[in-house]
Amino acid sequence: MLSEWRGIAVDLLWSPEPIITIQRFFGASWNWLFQILTQLGTAAAVTVVFALAFWIWGRRLAYSLLGAIVLATVIDVLIWSVFPVPRPHDPRIIIRTHPGVPSFPSGHTVTATTLWGTLTAFGRIPLAITVCIVLVVMLARLYLGVHYLADLLGGAAIGLVLVIAYQRLLPILVRWFSGRTFQFFLVVGLSAPIAVFPFTSFSHRAWELFGTAIGLGIGMPLEYRFVRYSPTKLSLRKQVLKVAIGLGGLVLFVLMSRFILSGGLTREVVTSSLVALWVAFLAPALFTRMGFSRDLR
Repeated sequence: MLSEWRGIAVDLLWSPEPIITIQRFFGASWNWLFQILTQLGTAAAVTVVFALAFWIWGRRLAYSLLGAIVLATVIDVLIWSVFPVPRPHDPRIIIRTHPGVPSFPSGHTVTATTLWGTLTAFGRIPLAITVCIVLVVMLARLYLGVHYLADLLGGAAIGLVLVIAYQRLLPILVRWFSGRTFQFFLVVGLSAPIAVFPFTSFSHRAWELFGTAIGLGIGMPLEYRFVRYSPTKLSLRKQVLKVAIGLGGLVLFVLMSRFILSGGLTREVVTSSLVALWVAFLAPALFTRMGFSRDLR
């Protein structure tokens, strides 16, 4: 009896039936919504959340989020390299997007669980919201036809373990990085794009990560040396103004690069570099000039 139940569970986890059932239940008209919901587990969501965390709550939370995502990305790539599990390929499945990496684990689910779970661990959002976000990302990946149920549950489990382990590791990392010199952070920042570059062989989306590493690698050391942004308590009106300026600048850089540059990898790299530089250095410098920061220098 136990072996039968085990066989049923294995069949369900790696079966196309859950994908087919979800796709038939929702139909083609829901595609636009699930294309949006899946973004909650992408680099775009990480960029926006990192920006808001930095601008509103400060360096400690933002850098902690970034460290958790970097760790999650490294683990994803290692698993994809060692266990290149193929994507769902049943002819009854409608493939609505084409990721360039193996199927297990779901990178979107790992990212969503790690990103929003870390915010919950820091007490910034309720657990119920994180659970809902992870579930809708998992549902979106099923609907888009790119993951088995096992990929999604495995991604959620990996993300959960990462969140718990990272919270235990974080005090050690904070102590180790505290008091380091500008030169140290500059070397680390300039080394980041070199470390990320080999990952670009997995997917064209990895070029966005490469561009982000360039922008953060330059912007974070410069901010640490010349700005030392630390958000001060503001009225609701000023807080909204700060966020609006920050997000407005982010959108402006995206639109400018897409207007000036033609499509392709070059545009992806330049866009993500400029956005990361704005988030990590230019926007905090502007906020400091506007009096939205305590003077830590």
